[in-house]
Formats: sequence, C-alpha cells, structure tokens
Amino acid sequence: MNWNLIRSYLMVAEHGSTLAAAKHLEVTQSTISRHLSELERQLSVQLFDRRKTGLVLTDKGRELLSFAEQMDSVADNLQVQASHYSSSVSGTVRVSGSEVLAVDVLPHCLSNLLDDNPDLQVELVASNEASNLLTREADIALRMFPPQQQDLISRHLVDLPLSFYAHERYLKKYGVPNSAEAFSNHRFIGFDINTLFIDGAKKMGMKLKREDFQIRTDSISVQNQCAVAGLGLVVMQKKLATKIPGMKKIDLGFELPPLPLYIVAQQELRASRKLRVVYDGLAEALLEFYTGNDA
Repeated sequence: MNWNLIRSYLMVAEHGSTLAAAKHLEVTQSTISRHLSELERQLSVQLFDRRKTGLVLTDKGRELLSFAEQMDSVADNLQVQASHYSSSVSGTVRVSGSEVLAVDVLPHCLSNLLDDNPDLQVELVASNEASNLLTREADIALRMFPPQQQDLISRHLVDLPLSFYAHERYLKKYGVPNSAEAFSNHRFIGFDINTLFIDGAKKMGMKLKREDFQIRTDSISVQNQCAVAGLGLVVMQKKLATKIPGMKKIDLGFELPPLPLYIVAQQELRASRKLRVVYDGLAEALLEFYTGNDA
C-alpha cells in the first residue's frame, strides 16, 4: 500500500479538510482527494463523510485511524534510527522558542551551525506556547522554565537580566521616572490577555491591573517595538535593549527577577548525532550571544 495514501488520510483526519491537509503536506488539494478515494477503494471502506463544513471521519474511519497512527509512528522511528547511522549531519531539525527569541535571538545563533553542516535544515517555530516535544511538535525547545516531563533532557544556559526601559524620545517628552510612585504616572506597555507581568508584580508587592497598561499586546516583540517608537515604558531583556540605539534603562530602586533560559530536547538526543550537534551548537551560540562581548 502506498504510504502517501496513509499520510493523506492522517492529515485530513487531523485538519478536517483536503485543503488544510494539502497545505500541510505541500501538495495539491486534488492530490489529497485522489489519495482518499484510492485508499477507500483499496480498503473497501468509506473513511470520511463529505459535508459542507468539511470531512468528518465515519465510525469505521475512526476505528482504522489508530492503525494509521501506529504506521506513522513506526515510519518516524525508522527515519530517526536511520539517522543515527549517518556519518554526516543532514536532514531537518525543528527548533521552537518564544516569539522574541525566534525574532531577536535565534537568527544570530545559526550561522556557524549551518556553515559547518551545509546539508542541515532548521525549522524555526515562533510561539509563546511551549511546544510539546513528546508529540514531536519540535525536536529542540528554548524555554524560560525547566521541563516538567521526566522524559526530556534539559540544560540551564543562563539567567537573562530584565529591566524597565524607555526610548530617549519618550523620556524627553515625559521625563525620567525615578521612583515607583513616579512610575505609576507614566505610560506603560504590557500584556493584553497574558497575566505574566501582573502576577510577577503582585509577588513584588506592586498592584497592577490590565487597565494600567495603556498599550496592550501579548506579543513581546510588538511591545519592544512600541517602546522603540517612543510610546512608553516596557520590560525588556537587558541584552536586547543594549543593542537598540536610544533605549535607556529606568532605575526605580529595585531589580526585576531574571528569566532563566533552558534548552530542552527529547530523549533521542542521547542517540541522535544530528540532534546532539544542533543542541550543542545552539547552546554554545546562545551563551555567546548573551554573555560574549559585543563587537
């Protein structure tokens, strides 16, 4: 049986339409439809009900899905095991990190890794939600917290200093706050739905609510760019702030707790040379980025 038929079946079951499955597999929608029809013909089973809202698994299609998923898992394991025997580092490694890491940090950490391994391909996942390594949403993840699952390997790389910053354009207009009381009278850039900063402020004895942020967005990269545009005060990684001309640290008489940075991988890191090379290369590059001297 053609494996491509099974893959199309799995993707349509996961995404609910031939169009979404086609985008995921990077083929045409007609190819997916043809695969489904051929698979149903070979199995003599109707796998999906065709509805206006999309494709829905039939009872028999749902029962057979677990077997297809097992086949998919075996195929993945076969590919992983084969990569262990390869003498060269090639293939794809999927790396996930928060949006700000993916935008402002990781692009500066890949050059040597790719130069040394020209057959290596890296997929970057920019997400503020932690990727599930155990279900292969990523091979390697960068996180601001230690992993909770015991089946993962992690290394604490560095603690990232945080401070309040504002651009000199804003400070020229509104002055420099030099106390917590003065700070409360300034325009602050913060989260919209995410309560990370509010919860952290509460632990430090500061009472903040969502409405205290005049500019709100859950994208840290957008927060930073708003501050660069002179729109207000923001919490920013010290390393990133010092790279931006005109950004000034605001001293309010207390320090913010730093963010720990971890690099995390699946257990197969112990056996896969490809993952080990990327894991070690990224760790070295990240340490250089955050602790090395700027040119």
